[in-house]
Amino acid sequence: MTSVAIDFGTTNTVVSILEPDTQTPKTIRFPAISRLLYDEIPVTPTLIFVKSAEQIVLGEQVRSQRLGISQPDRLFKAFKRDLAADFQPPDRQIDGQSYSVEWVSEQFIQAIWQQLQQQQIYPSQVVFTVPIGAFERYLGWFREVAARLDISDVRLVDESTAAALGYAVQRPGALVLVVDFGGGTLDLSLVRTVGKTSDAQRAEVLAKADAYLGGEDIDLWIVEDYLYQIGSSRAAVGAIGYQTLLEVAERLKVRLSIAEEAKESWLDESTFMAYELRLTRSQLEDILETRQLLEQVRQSLDEVLTIALSKGISKSDIEQVLLVGGSCLIPSVQQLIGSYFGRQRVKLDKPFEAVCHGALALGQLTIEDSLRHSYAIRLWEPYARSYSYFSLFEQGDRYPCQRAEPLILQAAIEGQTDLRLDIGEVAVVAQSEVNYDEQGRMTSLPMRQQETYRSLERQHEQVCVAHLNPPGQVGVDRISVQFEVTDRRVLTATIRDLLTQQILVDRGSIAKLQ
Repeated sequence: MTSVAIDFGTTNTVVSILEPDTQTPKTIRFPAISRLLYDEIPVTPTLIFVKSAEQIVLGEQVRSQRLGISQPDRLFKAFKRDLAADFQPPDRQIDGQSYSVEWVSEQFIQAIWQQLQQQQIYPSQVVFTVPIGAFERYLGWFREVAARLDISDVRLVDESTAAALGYAVQRPGALVLVVDFGGGTLDLSLVRTVGKTSDAQRAEVLAKADAYLGGEDIDLWIVEDYLYQIGSSRAAVGAIGYQTLLEVAERLKVRLSIAEEAKESWLDESTFMAYELRLTRSQLEDILETRQLLEQVRQSLDEVLTIALSKGISKSDIEQVLLVGGSCLIPSVQQLIGSYFGRQRVKLDKPFEAVCHGALALGQLTIEDSLRHSYAIRLWEPYARSYSYFSLFEQGDRYPCQRAEPLILQAAIEGQTDLRLDIGEVAVVAQSEVNYDEQGRMTSLPMRQQETYRSLERQHEQVCVAHLNPPGQVGVDRISVQFEVTDRRVLTATIRDLLTQQILVDRGSIAKLQ
């Protein structure tokens, strides 16, 4: 069996294969679209540039040729974040053609797949890594793309959980905390490798937390602060100037991981004036603190440690804290995590490959995991003029799992032919707000926790649970629904018509039921 792992990243994508002879992971380089990060790690920049309706360019070709600078409206970057976001951006119109986030993302994955085949690699199993907080719609998109590519065996694994396996799978009983801080998300996962059960290694995910922020946000904050300080704005510098500043900000951020100060000139092509963007490490730390990035890291660490403590695991029991992702190279992030656990336990050995390499171990592992979000039915309360939720499964429930009692449904009106439910995932997200005072200094308000609901239907329509034939009658129990979460974290339902005793759906994916 040939296993390939694809770590689809916000900034860079890593692809690895398990060497059949040695059973060791190897990161693949695609000569046409990859680059060497730090002169040794093959990555494919997650970029697409639309030249025409018939031609798209992707990966390193976009970055090295700087295609997005002259025509930023044709450049797609960070589309992984857009794909997973609560509210996706509208389709972009280019030369009269419409380009959606889903289409662009699929073109990128298809290009990776074609590159594999050009190297005579035909995987029998593909593992995609996903953020811990990914909603069901995002996971479903991967399954649909895999089906269109005719991938017979596709698996999904949390990015930080995969990283823990990449570091510690060969050490049964190891207790490690992974902090995966990349371009788009912050994910934490506390994992313990238990040992072998039958022929498979068993790993247990004990606690996890996440936040929707990353290196892309930091670049944006640097540019926004710079523009404010010089009395300019995004509109004033224009699309080309703004894209140039984002690239400059990213380079300065990287340099400040090893230097105290960095500077670079940039050209405003609308006025043909050259300017200098200078940034010190202290200024960057002020931006991160004021924008509450470090506070969100603290909250995520506290959340994981609180869950662990409820299971009898103290902070001192954690053997290693493994840092993964480019944003973990920021000194203030490392200092914060080191202050929690002590520098001796914090490791930064495989920041870019651990996720992908660990995902390859999934075929040899049994993972005991829990839900990051709750599944619930959303109900409208007309008197309170607000929504309430009827819980199906709670955050933290182990899966695979089955609801103890089936849900019994009746028709709401006489002669009803369809029964519909508004089913989705419930999560809590943190939000912050930043202002500037009269001296140009940033100030921030306390972070707010807000509950968010994500429907399992793409167009936010209610899930059609069953078609009733004959039509339903008011006051008569008609449908029994048994909910289950599979070992691959898919919410399914088995639906029985209580009148006809027919099984209408047998363990069908709830978001696709007809």
